[in-house]
Amino acid sequence: MNERRGIWRVGTESTWTTVLPVAFIIVSLLSLVALPLAVANRTSRMRDEITRVAEPARRSANQIQMDLTAEVDKIIAFQVTGQTQYRDEFLRLVRQQEENRKALQQLAPQLNEELDDELAALFRHAAMWHDGITRSDLLAQQLPGEVFQTRLFEQHPAFDKALGAAAELQVSLQTGIEQRLQQIRSTERWSVSLTIILTMLALTSAMLVAGLGRRMRLLAGEATRRRHDAEREASEAVNARAAAEREERRAAFLAVAGQELAASLDFDQTLATLARLLVPNLGEVCVIDLAEEDGTLRRAAAAHRDPAMAAKMERLLGETPAEVPETLILILQAREARLASGAELYEYAVGEPDGAGRAFAILPLVSRGRTLGVVIVGTSEGKLLGAADLTLFTDVVRRAALSIDNARLYLESQQAVRAREEVLAIVSHDLRNPLNAVMLASSFMESSATLAAEDREQMETISVSANRMKRLIADLLDVTRLEGGKRLPIEPERIDAESLLREAHELFKAQAAASSVELKFGAEGIVPPIFADRHRVMQVLSNLIGNSMKFTPTGGVISFRAEGRAEDVLFTVADTGPGIPAANLGDIFSPYWQAKRTERMGAGLGLPIAKGIVEAHGGTITVESEQGKGTRFYFTLPVDRNASPRELTSVAGSRERH
Repeated sequence: MNERRGIWRVGTESTWTTVLPVAFIIVSLLSLVALPLAVANRTSRMRDEITRVAEPARRSANQIQMDLTAEVDKIIAFQVTGQTQYRDEFLRLVRQQEENRKALQQLAPQLNEELDDELAALFRHAAMWHDGITRSDLLAQQLPGEVFQTRLFEQHPAFDKALGAAAELQVSLQTGIEQRLQQIRSTERWSVSLTIILTMLALTSAMLVAGLGRRMRLLAGEATRRRHDAEREASEAVNARAAAEREERRAAFLAVAGQELAASLDFDQTLATLARLLVPNLGEVCVIDLAEEDGTLRRAAAAHRDPAMAAKMERLLGETPAEVPETLILILQAREARLASGAELYEYAVGEPDGAGRAFAILPLVSRGRTLGVVIVGTSEGKLLGAADLTLFTDVVRRAALSIDNARLYLESQQAVRAREEVLAIVSHDLRNPLNAVMLASSFMESSATLAAEDREQMETISVSANRMKRLIADLLDVTRLEGGKRLPIEPERIDAESLLREAHELFKAQAAASSVELKFGAEGIVPPIFADRHRVMQVLSNLIGNSMKFTPTGGVISFRAEGRAEDVLFTVADTGPGIPAANLGDIFSPYWQAKRTERMGAGLGLPIAKGIVEAHGGTITVESEQGKGTRFYFTLPVDRNASPRELTSVAGSRERH
């Protein structure tokens, strides 16, 4: 009875171990059929939604942004030429925006209800921009240049907001499209993962069925395999020790090569160092050919173990090889290092017909995706090269390509700096003579009593533009001096600090009134006289206050003041503008740098020149800014050491009271 129960138990266990894997296989196969159909149906609906709704909405938003950008050009064209076709084109763009708005109002809710607010913001700002253009008569008639520029500048914030709203809407639509695409990809990845899992389950079940018969055969061969493994491991240990020694020597050579190649930024010296590293350490002969702009090769460096052959090869430096082997051309086109052989390669490298039995490594010099040239390394006669040799050559040449590219870029940068300085010097010198003639002629014509009012206005414009060109030339020369490591020339004298503030106020009060900006100035306590160049200090104040005028919105405040201290006078220029992002604070004193929102509003020279002027006086200039709360510039100038003790004592006492 017990024996029968044992037989029944064994039979039952055998049945279950067979039935369960088969059931797993059937379920997995059915799932593999149904899963792709369900996933395909879901992804098809999502792609249809992108094609039918999201993409047309994005195109409409993009067209609105393009139309807004084109409107400014049409206004300017109408004001400059007076041709009504530009005004009609502006109105057509407005109508086209209205059509796109209707299309977006129908499509946007189907994507995301939150887009309604962005769409409303876009057309609210666009309506304010269009109303402002209509109220400013910019489309009704041609206006004088200064009036046109002023009115267009007044409407520019509304245009910026409309353009920004269009960009934000387009970004939101694109984000919605990308989210749906991400959902599609996630669904497809999920389907692939589940398919893999089901497949693995099916395979596992099949393997369980087949593994019962295979297990005994594996046990029989396990002892033999272990013996073979032990023998192989012993052999691999010997080979690993030898490989480790080779790798150590290789790493040491690469470290030395990297140090020598990076030791100099001289272009020719870097090429010579590469040739010296390859010969005699790795090969018998080496040539380096650089690629010219027209695609030809020029021999730049050569080396040979034999000094006599090296001297012959040096005579070919700077020349263009008459005939390039086809093998070399194919390797350069593929940009892959390869091994080759042949007498034509030796003759190409050395210039003499020989080389039977020699092996060559041809290594393109590639850096930043650009082919700089090619390195050809040949071995002694009868010596072969293998994959390990090619890897070592490739590592050396890859480091060399980076060093050669750096040397080339350094050489080009030095040449560019010299060329820029020469151009600035020539332009500033050659422009001054005709510019002085223009200024003299305009001044003479303005003094004429017979000059008509309209002509006098044009002459004033010419005079203002000429003076601005003269200041720009002076700024360019100042920046050139600063970049050359020189201090700006100054002629210091005793100056009343408060008189500088009053002069700056007189200079900018008309502009501030036109921009509806409040201008404040004053001195804190008793300020002693300073010892400085009046013209240069006014240049600093003008640059700082002028920058504040660019950024301070209507109704804002610009203040500048002076405070006497023990050793110097601290000047402060503050505004209530939008502030400077913290990421840009380190760039504002760099020549030619401008924030994106100030493009075409200057040459980017004012702040670096102001810094150079302050430092030429022995002072310092710093900036503090918080976005949304404004910007504050501080700079110091030395106190006049010849000031009376009473003045200095008054300053010290005033400071203690504060």
